[in-house]
Amino acid sequence: MDAAKFNIEEMQPLVSVIMSVYNGELFLQKAVDSILNQTYSSIQFLIVDDNSNEATKNILHSIQDNRVEIIYNKSNLGLTANLNKSLLQCKGNYIARMDADDISLPDRILKQVLFLEQNQTIAGTAGWIDLINEDDKNIGNWADDRNYNSATELKTILPKKNVIAHPTIMLRSGIMQKYKYNEAQKHSQDWDLWLRLFADDLVIEKMKEVVLLYRVHSNSITHENKNKGSFKKKNETYFCYIQNIKKWNNFNKEVKKAFVQNKIKLFFSNLKRSVFK
Repeated sequence: MDAAKFNIEEMQPLVSVIMSVYNGELFLQKAVDSILNQTYSSIQFLIVDDNSNEATKNILHSIQDNRVEIIYNKSNLGLTANLNKSLLQCKGNYIARMDADDISLPDRILKQVLFLEQNQTIAGTAGWIDLINEDDKNIGNWADDRNYNSATELKTILPKKNVIAHPTIMLRSGIMQKYKYNEAQKHSQDWDLWLRLFADDLVIEKMKEVVLLYRVHSNSITHENKNKGSFKKKNETYFCYIQNIKKWNNFNKEVKKAFVQNKIKLFFSNLKRSVFK
């Protein structure tokens, strides 16, 4: 990305970064610091505390930066509701996601803003991730993340599987606030959002570079999802999405086709488990 083509000091559109945290004291400080220490400074950082423990609250109370706005829930609402809650407070031209256990690379926001400024026709951008463990050590990458990047590639594969890392996304605020997250989705509120965007001919393109270190640990969503039946999880996501389809264009027909194929796989997976008990 050639930043020299832009006068960053004059440009500086505000970016709202949204994050939800629940009892995330182990990695929260590193996640927060990775946003506050970005080379791009025009940031509104909205953090929703989902009625966390005192250790997490103490970290949040210690933040001394006027770009940070913390919303404290009196009860646990869950990730999707928290994201929608924070969207109501966003003032930025762009909205970026962040998770409380990941680390954004220092130039992430700058590079994504430049990418969107240079590609005015797209709804948003994402980037690649590297996987890290509890000790910040690199443990590899996500193959699907690297294999699908252009809008055309994403539109072809997204009906079949999610290949966009949620915490790397940056979307134009008007689009994000219009579509929001589907709070009926139990597992994949991000995938549901991508499907709805592409079904309406709004597109996302990836930057072909790592923008975030994605942490995999015993309490992470990635780890939890591995312990759930993947076919069952996808089946529930498809079912919830299809219930809300208002127009059966070619894209949504591909989603329905993938849903049927997944139901068949789920049936044989359950049959195999019952036979070999």
